[in-house]
Amino acid sequence: MRALGDPLSGAASPLRIVRAVPPDREVAVRALYEARYTELVRFATFLVGDAHVAEDVSQEAFTRVYAAWDRLIEPDRAIAYLRATVVNLSRGRHRRRLVAERKPPPHPVAVPSAEDDAMGRVSRSAVLQAVAALPSRQRACVVMRHWLRMTEGEIASTLDVSVGSVRTHNKRGVEALQRTLGGLR
Repeated sequence: MRALGDPLSGAASPLRIVRAVPPDREVAVRALYEARYTELVRFATFLVGDAHVAEDVSQEAFTRVYAAWDRLIEPDRAIAYLRATVVNLSRGRHRRRLVAERKPPPHPVAVPSAEDDAMGRVSRSAVLQAVAALPSRQRACVVMRHWLRMTEGEIASTLDVSVGSVRTHNKRGVEALQRTLGGLR
């Protein structure tokens, strides 16, 4: 333990503690970290199958070694303790993942739609702008047919037009969108 000196008298003040951790622990764990971190991350990657999770597991292992340093019977065997900790933490992550996979999701998973596929290729705002630029009848027909998945008969009934008119407006609207969006189908 080191105490912070009183800036006016130069004497150590027993009331202000800078570090409650012996410096030998910090130096030893830092040296161990610098020497073995990359090796442990690689080891953990093989165990958990994900580099990001492996980094988290390795960091947690070093944190636990740091906290348990005074209880280590043989500090020279700290790397063995680190490896065992990585194995145990990896098992815990794997076990939690399996439990999460067995548990049903809180709500049904949505099936990707044609819109989701289209949005993956073209930004949502570009599609919305292109649809907004269509004449009103074409826009209504395209939206009802392709986003709401209504039949031509339902659209004709809703708009009070013939089925042939719905087909024509839909075809022209889709062609205009293809021109605007670069051939997206």
